[in-house]
Amino acid sequence: MSGGMTKLPVMPARIDRTIDPHELDKAILHMREEERRRIAADLHDGIGQTLSAMQLAVGGLRKLLEDRFTDVEDAIFDYLTERIADAMDEMRRICLDIRPAELDDQGVIHAVSGLCRELSRALTHLDVSLTVRADERDIPLPVKVAIFRILQEACSNACKHARAARVSVLLETDAEGIRLTVADDGVGFATGPARQSRRGYGLGGMRQRAAMTGGSLSVRSQPGKGTQVVAAWPIDQAADAAGPGLTAA
Repeated sequence: MSGGMTKLPVMPARIDRTIDPHELDKAILHMREEERRRIAADLHDGIGQTLSAMQLAVGGLRKLLEDRFTDVEDAIFDYLTERIADAMDEMRRICLDIRPAELDDQGVIHAVSGLCRELSRALTHLDVSLTVRADERDIPLPVKVAIFRILQEACSNACKHARAARVSVLLETDAEGIRLTVADDGVGFATGPARQSRRGYGLGGMRQRAAMTGGSLSVRSQPGKGTQVVAAWPIDQAADAAGPGLTAA
């Protein structure tokens, strides 16, 4: 006892070993996606709505005063209109990267189609083709999120690292399960374990997303012969890919 204060023993931190690590990872992944969804919604409903209001106000003012504009004032309104349109495009791109509203509102097929269209529009040198042979009803929401994120990463790799000119995307469901295949004609790489650990390009994250939702991910690539990423969810595992929870081991 010193100065009226009692020194308490320091208790070492303990990890609750009754928690299944796999379920804990699923819960963390779920929380991250929920936070992404909230941020994307806040951006759309806040800044997005403000930009829309500005666009309407500038357009209305221009229509009201158009006959009285000087050439300089007309050029200023052109500039404002273009910058607001650019800001709205950037807002849509950011929301798409964070969490597309279509994923929750209209499903993964619509979200994947939107991502492929956005890539084709933004990257004129890249030819992106999409084939869908899937039934939306056969894909649980956690798997939908995993499909979208894996496709994002695979396409990012094709653009940034593989220097691909063409990317083909196939999403399919059948009696065996769900499959996403992303193939590019880029430079490729050697796929030995040591090579992949040094040139991961997000492969670990893609594999984790697949595994956390009951699936698996494989990569086939050779130098000069492009890369193919295949994520697959067996039908029984996909059916079990429900919302996360913590269960006893």
